[in-house]
Amino acid sequence: MGVDSFVVLVGDTAAALEAVVAPMRRRLAGAGWSCRVSHPFVAVYAPSDRLAITAGLDGHGVLIGQMFGNSGRATPTSELAVLACRPLDATAARRLVAERWGRYVLIRRTAGDTAILRDPSGAIEAVCWRRSGVTLIASSAAPVLDRLLPDDLALDWEAVARLVGRGGEYRHSLALTKLTPIAGGELRVVGAGGSHGAQIWRPADIYRGGRDRPADLRSVVQTAVRSLAGDHRWIAEVSGGLDSAIVAASLEPLQRDRVAAWVNHYVEHPEGDERAYARAVVARHSHGLTEVRREGLNLSAERLARTTDAFRPATNDIDTDYNDDIAVRVREGGAWGSLTGQGGDAVFFQMPSPLIAFDELQERGLWARPAAVHRIARWTRRSLWPSAWLRALQEHRRSRADWDHPWLDDLKGVPPAKALQISILAFCQTFQGQAARSREGVCVNPLLSQPVMEAGLSWSTVDLTWGGRDRFAARAAFKDVLPPSIYARRSKGELGAFYGEAVAGQLPFLKDYLLGGALAQAGLLDDLEPDLAREALLWRGGFSRLLTLALTEAWIRRWTSRLAARSWPDGDRTSR
Repeated sequence: MGVDSFVVLVGDTAAALEAVVAPMRRRLAGAGWSCRVSHPFVAVYAPSDRLAITAGLDGHGVLIGQMFGNSGRATPTSELAVLACRPLDATAARRLVAERWGRYVLIRRTAGDTAILRDPSGAIEAVCWRRSGVTLIASSAAPVLDRLLPDDLALDWEAVARLVGRGGEYRHSLALTKLTPIAGGELRVVGAGGSHGAQIWRPADIYRGGRDRPADLRSVVQTAVRSLAGDHRWIAEVSGGLDSAIVAASLEPLQRDRVAAWVNHYVEHPEGDERAYARAVVARHSHGLTEVRREGLNLSAERLARTTDAFRPATNDIDTDYNDDIAVRVREGGAWGSLTGQGGDAVFFQMPSPLIAFDELQERGLWARPAAVHRIARWTRRSLWPSAWLRALQEHRRSRADWDHPWLDDLKGVPPAKALQISILAFCQTFQGQAARSREGVCVNPLLSQPVMEAGLSWSTVDLTWGGRDRFAARAAFKDVLPPSIYARRSKGELGAFYGEAVAGQLPFLKDYLLGGALAQAGLLDDLEPDLAREALLWRGGFSRLLTLALTEAWIRRWTSRLAARSWPDGDRTSR
């Protein structure tokens, strides 16, 4: 359960809300959930005071989280309370998304229905359902909420099979029936008559001209980083790569002084030791680097079970030791949470893809620049012979069949590399998910904020990578504040060998855990045994799939147990 956990209950009538809430008050209080809003039609509970919750002045709305104007100014609580009073239809939602951004879920009761707007970044999870005349919206599936879940809730084994078949990929759809996930930028209206959603914000719309391309990419990033960092104390993750260096450089000097620790995790393999680059980042700002040597992975059934109280398998917790270390540092350092550079690869376009050439052709037509295509060919090490490029395009089109996110439903007019970027941004919703560190503090990914995503989406992939250079536009924007070694760097840290060895060391546990578990019993792992050999793991890879399967298995076991317990006569067992 993360510090962003909450549950909002909106009653069709005051009596319906009271009937659902009354039996839960003592249970919620006993689990540490405090009542943050209590009005006749709206109630909000949360276990942490780190999540801002603002009630509407009229008692019919609530805003969860924080919001900023486009200038980066934090919206005062008094303004948030007014916003939560206003009608929330598609027109109002579009205006709000155009004028403000942040980490929020806005909920408004109107004429018996409940309108829910999740901010485009998807920073805070939001899942909704109905129960006894009440609409519920939650970010957490903590066991204390079991009595609030639908009585006929069940595992969707077809959805579980899709999770297993494309392990590690983000899937918007849930593997639990009767629950509706709300996408980033979606307005969903729920009531006695049913539920329907409208995608208010789409990445494709930004590309197609919904927003003008910002002339100054740097100012957009700096505004987002500084606004989200605020005046809190943070654990800053410094990988040694470009993205985390940009986040560090974007902080105000006083904000950097409030960082409790600049943390770099490294391994003994030369390709996985990025300390020299990370040291250059923090030394530029006269700070020291906390260097953490990695040695294997800590895997056990107990450890895997820690982050199963979510609506999805905790694939953001794939590196258990990394997340545990950050969690300890957040707690012991008195930090508000952790600050990362995750998402920069997608927003600034790190992928060396031949599809970029097709973007150049589609966007410029007869005026396409041969030099741009030549540079892309050199970067991707491909012949200029057309057949090689057409194969890449065909593979891309085939891959679209399994895309699962509302952001990917309408890509009309979007060229292939830009579509690839949008699909990877959808995958980056994984980084907004629960992990062990989010149980101790807020995990903030500024490069996945709405204004930064919009900046990256509005630029052509050709311009983002001009000259055959990954993240070219971002490098150019921050050149004078980055260490020369980071600016000039063309390689990325490679931890494949480390993870291969680490997971190989856990094969006895993984074999027993997976082949003797619920997924295997359901016949979903019939082809797995050959991959559970050390030789296969070290030569062919596949460690990511095994770790993802282990997290999915833990989640299935937890939910199987919870759903079985809900049918027991002793209802108290449902909260354990």
